Amino acid sequence: MSRRDDRERRLSGGERRRPRKEREQKKKRSTVGKAFRILLRVLLALAAAGLIGFYAAGVVYFQDRFLFHTRINGFDVSLQTVEEVEQRIASQIAEYQLTIEERGGQTEVITAADINYHYVSKGETQTFQRGQNLFLWPLSYWKDASFTFESSAQYDEAMLNSRMESLTVLDDAQTVAPEDAYIGYLDGSYQVIAEVEGNRPKKDLVTRLIHDSVDFGSNRLSLEEKSCYLSPEKRQNDAQLNATCKTLNKYIGSDITYLFGEKSEQLNKETLLNWVSYDVDGNVKLDEDQVYEFVYQLASTYDSVNRPREFTTHSGAVVSVEGGSYGWEIDQVETAADLKSMIYNGYQGTAYAIFTQTAESWYNSDLGNSFIEIDLASQHVWMYIDGEEVVSTDCVSGTATDPKRYTPSGTYTIYYKESPSVLKGEMKSDGTPEYETKVEYWMPFNEGIGLHDASWRGAFGGSIYQTDGSHGCINLPASAAKEIYDRTYAGMPVIVYNS
Repeated sequence: MSRRDDRERRLSGGERRRPRKEREQKKKRSTVGKAFRILLRVLLALAAAGLIGFYAAGVVYFQDRFLFHTRINGFDVSLQTVEEVEQRIASQIAEYQLTIEERGGQTEVITAADINYHYVSKGETQTFQRGQNLFLWPLSYWKDASFTFESSAQYDEAMLNSRMESLTVLDDAQTVAPEDAYIGYLDGSYQVIAEVEGNRPKKDLVTRLIHDSVDFGSNRLSLEEKSCYLSPEKRQNDAQLNATCKTLNKYIGSDITYLFGEKSEQLNKETLLNWVSYDVDGNVKLDEDQVYEFVYQLASTYDSVNRPREFTTHSGAVVSVEGGSYGWEIDQVETAADLKSMIYNGYQGTAYAIFTQTAESWYNSDLGNSFIEIDLASQHVWMYIDGEEVVSTDCVSGTATDPKRYTPSGTYTIYYKESPSVLKGEMKSDGTPEYETKVEYWMPFNEGIGLHDASWRGAFGGSIYQTDGSHGCINLPASAAKEIYDRTYAGMPVIVYNS
């Protein structure tokens, strides 16, 4: 109280008494407050008792039940008894089925009934329930609990094995084995034919996975995801197959035309298809025997050395002329080697055989348009240059009645020409030649036999050669010998026949 208040109280004659009404109101308020406090205490006591009772009731309630938010083997068992949970487990297990997803969208199902799949309790559920902390049951409303066990079901393994035997996916008769990509000939070329994936599984793996799935109660097994299918070893993009295919196409792509004058021989795909092959390692092989056989056939057709040739004579008659060293002769070894090289490189175009000996032409029995024609029967010689007759003369050939001195038929070439020259016969025992004769024009064509002038003769032609012929040479008048000498050249064909 302040001094001022105290002073006023003393001046007023002491403390004033409050009005009666005010005193009654104050008393009433005091009574109400006290009652409220009592009521509040009662209510709090009742609430506490209620909570304790509720808590205690929860403890009692959960003695044989699972707490909130409890899961066993993945499903919710909250507030359920052990018996209810086991019945539920048994019911769900009785509905078990394993769906096997196969290639191509096919599925097969193994049901619980197929394998006598059933629940066998081993007390795990009871153990889980008893293991709960009942006194913390309120906390379970906000906290999850999960239990799992693996031995809750059993099945008949013999029945499972029997069911697997009936699965389509494990029946070879109803599945397709994979096939490797391979090289095939299609539409005119070698191609890598795509592999066949098939749908044949790895049986041991599938069997094991089915057992595992049933053991763990899995409902789905994807054979594709588990890589259960046999696969091709080689696919269409296989580098080796494609390299082999490329080489094969290069070989058979060769298109070679051999020219023999106006004639030709073609080697193309239709023939080469039978000449090429390849092994499992992708090595492409060209059949060399076929190559040599092809070249041999070329030689058999076009070689003319040591073969009779049909020749149209000056008179127009056709005679068969044998003998002589003239003509075409293919070098079969070199030609075969060249042909292999062209095939390896896929060559396309014209080609020529390689010859050990060539002739002037493929025309006119290989003689061409420039040659010397000798008719022993008529004792006459003709010379042609570019198809025109430039010399026509009688001659004297070798003595027809003397086997050692006759002139043999055949086709030859001029070796060389020499002017002047000395002709010598065979050497006698004393070391001297049988004869030694000087001539102005010497043109040998068949070893020691040749054309030359014969100044010692006064006549040519007729039947002189029958008894007084040469040693085998063709004797000519000097003027004719000179003209032939002037026009001939080394390699010029000479054909000798007896009409």
